[in-house]
Amino acid sequence: MNVITSRLPLRETGRRLPRSIARLGPLNIALGAALVGAGVGSYFAVAGTSSTPAAVRTATVQKGVVLSTTSATGTLQAAQELSVGFTTAGTVTAVDVKPGERVKRGQALGRIDSTSAQQALQQAQASLANAQANYEQTLTGETAIERKQDALSVTQSKQSLANAKASQKQDSVSSAASVAQAGRQMAVDKGQEKLDLYTQKNDQAKYPNAAAAGAAVTADQAQLASDQAKQQSDEQSQTALQHQQTVDKANLSQAQTDLQQATTAKDTVAEASDQSQVNDFQSAVNNDQNELDALSATLQNDGFAITADNSKISNDQAALTALQNDTKTIRADETKIASDRQSIASARMSAQSTATRDKQSVASAKLALTTTRASIAAKQAPPTPAALTAAKSSVLNAQIGVVNAQKALDDTILRAPIAGTVASVSGVVGTAESGGGNSAVTSSSSSGSSGTGGSSGSSGFVTLTGITGMQLVAGFAETDTAKLRVGQTATVTVDALPTAELAAHIIAIDGTASSSSGVVTYNVTFQLDRSVAGLKSGMTGNVDVVVGEADNVLHVPTAAVTGSGANASVTVLRSGKQVRVPVVAGLQGDSSTAILSGLKNNETVVLPSVSLAGLTGSAGTGTSTTSATTGRAGRFGGGGATFFGGGGFGG
Repeated sequence: MNVITSRLPLRETGRRLPRSIARLGPLNIALGAALVGAGVGSYFAVAGTSSTPAAVRTATVQKGVVLSTTSATGTLQAAQELSVGFTTAGTVTAVDVKPGERVKRGQALGRIDSTSAQQALQQAQASLANAQANYEQTLTGETAIERKQDALSVTQSKQSLANAKASQKQDSVSSAASVAQAGRQMAVDKGQEKLDLYTQKNDQAKYPNAAAAGAAVTADQAQLASDQAKQQSDEQSQTALQHQQTVDKANLSQAQTDLQQATTAKDTVAEASDQSQVNDFQSAVNNDQNELDALSATLQNDGFAITADNSKISNDQAALTALQNDTKTIRADETKIASDRQSIASARMSAQSTATRDKQSVASAKLALTTTRASIAAKQAPPTPAALTAAKSSVLNAQIGVVNAQKALDDTILRAPIAGTVASVSGVVGTAESGGGNSAVTSSSSSGSSGTGGSSGSSGFVTLTGITGMQLVAGFAETDTAKLRVGQTATVTVDALPTAELAAHIIAIDGTASSSSGVVTYNVTFQLDRSVAGLKSGMTGNVDVVVGEADNVLHVPTAAVTGSGANASVTVLRSGKQVRVPVVAGLQGDSSTAILSGLKNNETVVLPSVSLAGLTGSAGTGTSTTSATTGRAGRFGGGGATFFGGGGFGG
């Protein structure tokens, strides 16, 4: 190993070259390597023969597209079954498919209640509108109308002070009146108590107390029960006599019929016997009637007795109620008088408290007037750069909130991530879906690997079968998995078919992690949108997913940015001098960062100085890369190639 090669940056063994490099061909790669070697040699030649300081490394602010991608390697396999579920919890409001139905990719499968998500989106949109309004307010300062409003605020503060003083005087009069009113009310309540005691004395004329009246009512009720029992017994006797009379009348009718037949037959002996029976039965019927007449009079007397009993009970009950009410009324009078005493004490205490509060109100009104004047002076001052940066940052955060709220609303509709046939539907309207995880996939190869986290028995909201095409299952680091979601597009290349570049999309993200040698990964399943000849299960494939994108934005190499968000800054080269400028940074990646405010297009920013020894750290070793281009081309444009770090070797 020579001196130059020993100082070149080290790379991870076995790291895959980017596809754009792999497709350059052996000759182009060799030429590129020669060019790099020449550049490195020139660097050392200049550095070794010159004692002058190294030139300042710079980059130009450009406008274009910033992309953030993450990559992984996985295995191709043929899918058999896909279990699809909601990613968020909620109550099912609609089931849009049924078993046996063929669905297309993107077709709605079911819906959960979107009320809270819709409200969250509206709140996020309102927050964005408010942040934008605040930014415009900060940027433009006060208008003529607002200055008039400021003057009105001062007038209102003065009026508030005058009102506080007037209220202090009025409260003093009102407090004295309240104390006097409480005293008058106690006098009225004492007079009412005397009247109620007099009424009680009159009500005690018949019974001395409620206990005696209650005993009388109990006795009346016992007498009533006795009379009612006698009436019931008499009614039963009447019923028995009526039945006996009916029997005797029937016997009399039969005897009369027998007598008529004997007379017709001129049977003297039978006629005499039948006549005797007729006489006996007629006598029995007459006796029955006499007894019934007597019982009727008895029952009438029973009714009179019961009526008298009820009347006596009513009178005695009224006396009891009157005595009980008298007792309650007098107790209520005593309670009122006690309350009146408390009211007098409270009125006096309230008068003292009101006086103290009014003094504080006057003092607060004076302070409010002073504060209003100071606030107006501050608002009418020109905006500071820090205030503008903070307002811009608030707009950025509100925009992110709207995007997140919109995604949450979109997730209330479960859509088919792939075309297939509905094998089963487990959800019904009204049930609660737990969410918390994406769909689980069952494939022909999942049983032999950490796979897709599913099995033939897994169940989601909807299970799809009859899935065509190939899938790629790849493990992503937990930090990268957090950036992925079902439906995201991706690009797949297969080692065995280096010229094929296939579009794909995510259809499942495992909820359970796999761990190997302390490294935690989550399996993500991609559905290839098309197939090419030669694809086979078990082949190794590489997948790139765009996890962040900012279009038509200013960007600089990430190395030029210090801090993040509204707390970021860059060094700008102006008139040969380096000036530190605060900026608002947006999407950040390994090679470039979007700048939302603070810089202009074509400005020159200063990059940190590097040595060859430091190039080892500048070469990216992770799986997540960010690129900035003026179009939508590869990952080596814009603010510097990922292959060599922020700005390459030159400015």
